[in-house]
Amino acid sequence: MSIKVLSKDVINKISAGEVVEKPASVVKELIENSIDAGAKNITVEIENGGIDRISILDDGCGIKKEEISLAFTSHATSKLTQIDDLNSLQTMGFRGEALATISAVSKVTIITKTASEDLATMVKLVGSEQVEQTEVASNTGTKIDVNNIFFNTPERLKFLRKPKSEENDITNYVEKMILSNKDISFKYIVNGKLIYNTSSGELLNNIYTIYGREVADGVIPVDYQIGDYKIFGFISKPELSRANRTYQNLFVNNRYCINPLISTAVQNAYDNFMMKGKFPLYVLFVSLPQSELDVNVHPNKLEVKFADTHKVYQLTNDAVYKALYDFNQIRNVELSSNEEIINDEKTNNIVLNELSKNEGVSFDNGNSELNEEKLQELRKTMEKTQHNSGAYDFELTNNILTSVDLNTNTLVDDSITTNDNSNNQIIIENSETFKPKQEDYKDLFKTEYKMVGKVFNTYLILEQEDRLYLIDQHAAHERQKYDKLIEQLDKNMLTTQDLLIPYTFSASGAEYDFVLNNLDLLNSFGIDICEFGANSFKVSSVPLLLADINLKDYFDEMLKNIYGLSKSPKEIIREKFMQIACKSAVKGGDDLKDLEIKHLLNKLKQETEVLLCPHGRPIIVEIDKKQIEKWFKRIVN
Repeated sequence: MSIKVLSKDVINKISAGEVVEKPASVVKELIENSIDAGAKNITVEIENGGIDRISILDDGCGIKKEEISLAFTSHATSKLTQIDDLNSLQTMGFRGEALATISAVSKVTIITKTASEDLATMVKLVGSEQVEQTEVASNTGTKIDVNNIFFNTPERLKFLRKPKSEENDITNYVEKMILSNKDISFKYIVNGKLIYNTSSGELLNNIYTIYGREVADGVIPVDYQIGDYKIFGFISKPELSRANRTYQNLFVNNRYCINPLISTAVQNAYDNFMMKGKFPLYVLFVSLPQSELDVNVHPNKLEVKFADTHKVYQLTNDAVYKALYDFNQIRNVELSSNEEIINDEKTNNIVLNELSKNEGVSFDNGNSELNEEKLQELRKTMEKTQHNSGAYDFELTNNILTSVDLNTNTLVDDSITTNDNSNNQIIIENSETFKPKQEDYKDLFKTEYKMVGKVFNTYLILEQEDRLYLIDQHAAHERQKYDKLIEQLDKNMLTTQDLLIPYTFSASGAEYDFVLNNLDLLNSFGIDICEFGANSFKVSSVPLLLADINLKDYFDEMLKNIYGLSKSPKEIIREKFMQIACKSAVKGGDDLKDLEIKHLLNKLKQETEVLLCPHGRPIIVEIDKKQIEKWFKRIVN
């Protein structure tokens, strides 16, 4: 076979396979061009999942008439001139491939005008070939219509998914652009139906627009900096979680990207605050010098590489942990008078009818202020009991525990899975500024309280001023046990036990270096490990508390952390301590005596700083007196 140079047509179609994978790729590239053009208003319109038509209209600077043809030439760009420009890149695009590759596999019409031109120029291209050019009347800016994508590459067309799936990908990307560009107004139209019509404003407004009030109400701010590395945005409260990462949004230097390092740092920060198998929601912006960031990893520009991965991980983990630690950890059962009530007619009728029969009370279903969802949440909170068996003990001593290390621990709350609205077709406009509810940071133990009693041998009832508190005895004792174990770990106070048969294992390459670099750390918390011949290690003793630990599993899990994408050696031990604390703590259903309750509350008052169990469940639920009076119809508002 002889070697020959590929034709321009073939080159462009091959390039399109990387840059234009699907209709959403076209939308991404064109919106980025609009943002780089300084647009303040962008309209996105699609038909049939973008397969039939994609239209992007902006009020940016436009393209000069004499440069339009050049703009559709491969590797033609106004955003950089030499490779060093990547170190100071301020634009979303930079490769100069988008327009050329899009036009290579579709029929494109562009209408564009600069502020200095009297008329706009309209150019039509079919498969990269210009077929028409004329002058038309138009405002300053650019409108690009992309029709019949992959019309000339049927082998690509047949691999597209159903139009609805392609539409969902486009909607997902448009939502991320709305979130990351609060100063730009977006209009998004699908098959002639207006989906989003946003106005420039605040990030929280856009979160409300995309995800609704429940999410906007359920986030807390993040703002943290290490040197010239900064992270800001919003993360979800511990009780607001999902079964997947659908609502996780990361922007690095305002560019949407997917990065496992940051995702892991966030998840690890939530470890002590969220139930296992749940994922937090977040909209986070990481800002760092462009010279310490490589965006030229893949043509789709969704991946980035960091020069200092450790610093980025530490920045993210510390920022999220601090925000969670500062957040009020007492769950509040609250129904404000102006809160929107969502009624399940069948369920409400059953509950209200039963109340009427049993209590002789009449309710108007249409106007009742009883929120069944809130009542159900309260019932579940009170009725949920933890483990029904297992030994427990109380340390009736004067031991003083220290607070958990902020640099290494994690935190949060009970998790409530929300409905996925990624396919949401409701028209939402954010013309009004969204105002989140103010959090109540009352301190339960700042004044005297009265012990009222207990229910289900699981929840202690306390009264203080105009508040009622329910305390989960298992969660409270579990936190105390866990904190003491962590204190022993942090202060190198763990008792060790020699192994009858030392455990040996081999490692190679990066694994060997990683273990070698962590020998001091492992020895510091009671794992006596040393080099044992070429590329091998020997473990002679372990902490007594971890006598039943599977060392093979432990080191296998530890070695996943080589590239910072899993849990550190210390974090793995913490998980084991969570299990120990859970098994040894008092259980739900155990009948505690007065002295035991008093001791539990004193330790909670004096020593416990994180009011969540190690698995993320709340220890305390607070109910306002006014709320109770609303339930009993003593007050109207």
